[in-house]
Amino acid sequence: MHKQYIQAIVDAACETADAIVGAREWNTIEDATAMHELIFWDMIARKLPDLSAPELLAALEISNGRRVSRTG
Repeated sequence: MHKQYIQAIVDAACETADAIVGAREWNTIEDATAMHELIFWDMIARKLPDLSAPELLAALEISNGRRVSRTG
């Protein structure tokens, strides 16, 4: 699978999670962070079902050295 394709999916998942989490008020930052992670990883699992989390992280680390998720 092309790293650019994977990166595009990761970026879209993160932007979607950012938009959804940012659209409401949260009781705690932990709640917001947990929901962001849940949305992000759910989207990744749906779009890249044959790629494990370690494989995804390794591909993106090699690709550009940045974190996958922008929270935390």
